[in-house]
Amino acid sequence: MGYFYLILQAFIFSFGGLMIKAAGGMFSPFLISGLRFAIGIAILMIILRIRSGHFRLPMANRILLIGGVCKALHYLPENFGIMRGFSYGGILVWPVQTVVILIFSALFRRERFSARMLAGTALCVAGIGVVSWNGASPEIFLTTQAVTLLAFVLAGIGAAGFSISQKKLVDRMDIVELNTSMFLYGLITVCIVLVPSGPHLSGRFTWAGLISMIALGAITCFGFLLQAAAVKTVPLLSATIIQSSSVILNIVWGVLLYGDPLTVYVIAGSAMFLTGIVLVNLPSK
Repeated sequence: MGYFYLILQAFIFSFGGLMIKAAGGMFSPFLISGLRFAIGIAILMIILRIRSGHFRLPMANRILLIGGVCKALHYLPENFGIMRGFSYGGILVWPVQTVVILIFSALFRRERFSARMLAGTALCVAGIGVVSWNGASPEIFLTTQAVTLLAFVLAGIGAAGFSISQKKLVDRMDIVELNTSMFLYGLITVCIVLVPSGPHLSGRFTWAGLISMIALGAITCFGFLLQAAAVKTVPLLSATIIQSSSVILNIVWGVLLYGDPLTVYVIAGSAMFLTGIVLVNLPSK
């Protein structure tokens, strides 16, 4: 079931960009980060209340703190990049997350990877990069966008830190309590940035923006519950690679809903990614 959970997570996360775009007409990128945490926490607490009749949040754990801060480190720089008008953030977030998790698994978990596994991972990372690059001019990354590029690198590192922290605790803690605690630390971290950096409301109320913001919080809540359930049985590196397929789904929604062109870069990158997925998940002899 772990692989099914990851595919379902990638599917629902692929709508995240559409939700952020709609919510951005009402809220600043930083406030969207905070509301994602707040709405996710509210839903998780309702689940806890229905399930056990009380709230129990084990906060006295440094891994929970690290995971929450890392998730805020993912959302805040990513939204900073969006606010600066850089539209190719997907180039780095998922590949950086994959590379960080690969290095962590090799150095700290002493995991060994076959040549096939490494080749498949490299193909997946390269494929996501090609899809997200989509023929953009290299000058975007080498001149005025250097700060924004760094922001997306930090976002990828933060995303990796959250996944690693979740993996370390998922066998010892209830996944609802785990995610609630991490989201709470994430919300506190975001609030430290929110307070001095206002204003955060555009003043343009739209039902589409409000509904999208609520849906984005729900996606955050249920998506990371699926991830926590999946990484109990699926290796962390494989899980990250499967999750990154949401980038390709984003392209699909763009073609179907907005009529975006299906370029040779998208086709080639998707083929590279799918080949890598096959290599990574082939059974060992």
